[in-house]
Amino acid sequence: MKSLLVGAALTAVLSGGAFAQAPVFNGAPEWVDPETGNSFKLRGRLFLDAAAVEVDLDARDESYTDTEIRTGRLGVEGEWYGFGYKAEWDFAGDEVTAKDVYISREIGAFDVWIGNQKTPNSLEEQTSSRYTTFMERGQATDAFRLDRRIGVTVGTGGDRYSFRGGVFGGDVSEDADGASESHALAARFTAAPINTDAAVLHLGASTRYYSREDTGPAIRIRSRPNVHLAQRLVAASTAAEESTLYGLEAAWISGPFHAHAEYMTEDVDGVAEDFEGYFVNLGWFITGEQRAYRASSGTFRRTSPNAPLSMQGLGAWEVAGRYDVLDAGSGGEMTTYTLGLNWYPESHVRFMLNAVVAEVDGSGAAFGEGDFAAFQARAQIDW
Repeated sequence: MKSLLVGAALTAVLSGGAFAQAPVFNGAPEWVDPETGNSFKLRGRLFLDAAAVEVDLDARDESYTDTEIRTGRLGVEGEWYGFGYKAEWDFAGDEVTAKDVYISREIGAFDVWIGNQKTPNSLEEQTSSRYTTFMERGQATDAFRLDRRIGVTVGTGGDRYSFRGGVFGGDVSEDADGASESHALAARFTAAPINTDAAVLHLGASTRYYSREDTGPAIRIRSRPNVHLAQRLVAASTAAEESTLYGLEAAWISGPFHAHAEYMTEDVDGVAEDFEGYFVNLGWFITGEQRAYRASSGTFRRTSPNAPLSMQGLGAWEVAGRYDVLDAGSGGEMTTYTLGLNWYPESHVRFMLNAVVAEVDGSGAAFGEGDFAAFQARAQIDW
C-alpha cells in the first residue's frame, strides 16, 4: 500500500505537469464536461515524518528515533448534475480510514452536506492539515475529540462571515451494529470584520453537544505533546454520557505576519473537574508571502510562494512559534512550546521542521510528571 501511495503522488505530479500551461504544478488534472458541467478530479496527499524523541518522566525514561507515513490519502471530488461529491480515504495506518466522504448541494445562499465530515468546531481543526502552521494541531483539538462523524450540515458564508451547523451520528469506526452509540450537535459562526488584501481579523465561536449510550465510546480527555510519534502523556477518562464543548477563536493577518489563538473547554456531565485547553500561534513569512484566508468558510487556505523553485526562485520560508496548554484535570496538565521552520518550494510541496519541548505536571498524568523534548521533520505533497 505504501508503494501505491508514493506511485500515486508521482503520477499526480507528472500528469499535472503534462496538462498545465505553465511549469508550475497546480494539483492533479480535472476533467470537466463542457455541456453538463459535470467534473471529476483526483485528489490526495502524502506526509512523511521522522522524529527524534527524549522522554524524562517519572514512569518513563527513554530516547528513540522513529519514522512514519503520517498521512497517505487518495480520493476524488467533483460535480454531477448539480450535486457535489467528495470521497477520500487514508491508507497510512493499519486500517483504511474514511475521511471526507459526502455529497453536497447548493440551495440558494446555503449548502447542504450529507455524509462523513468534520463537526464544525475550531479554526485549527477546520483548516486542512495541508495548511496548518505546525506538523500537529494544538492539543485541544485532539484532547476534546474533534473528529469526523456521519451527519448532515447546513452552511452559508460571505466576504465577512461564515456559519455551519449540523446533527451527527456515530464515528465510522464504531461497529455497524452500534451505529447509534453516540450522537452530536455542533455549530460554528465566524466573522471577519477586517478582510482586505493587506489585513484580516478573524473572530469565531463554536459549540458541540455530545451524548452516548452506555456501550458508546467513553468520554476521554487525552493528548500527545504535539508529536504524533509520541504517546499520550496526559489522559483522563470519565463514565459520563453527555458533554458540551465551547470554543473561542481569533486570528490576525497583516502582510507576512500572522497570529492565531484558541480557547476550548468541555463541560462533562456529572464531573466536577474543569477540562480546558488553549494555544497561541505566531508566524512570519521571511520571504514576504501573506497567509491565505477564506472568510466564507472561516479557514486558512493554501499559501503559495511568490517565487517558486520552478521559476528560479527560493520558494516561501516561514518561521513560527506556539505556546500550548492542556489541563486534563486529574489526568494531568501539559504545556508545550514549539518552534517551526517551513519551506514551500512550490505551492503543493512543503518541508517542515519542528522543535518541541513539553512540561507535564500532575501525579495523575499517564506516566507521571517530567519533561519531554522532540525534533521532528516532515516532507509533504498534495494534489
